[in-house]
Amino acid sequence: MMNDGMMNGEMMSGGMMWAMGLIWLLVIVLLVLAITALVKYVFMGNKTRNKTSGSRNDAD
Repeated sequence: MMNDGMMNGEMMSGGMMWAMGLIWLLVIVLLVLAITALVKYVFMGNKTRNKTSGSRNDAD
């Protein structure tokens, strides 16, 4: 009896393991994209902000 319950539980957990694996993969991809965007904003954003602020000062 106990083995039958374990077998059914194992069959169901296989699908859940795949789903959790896919969810974690998506989470990792989103984290990498967010970190990349943050790094780009921090390092490249300063250059573009200085250019726009300089042009605003010239226009005044």
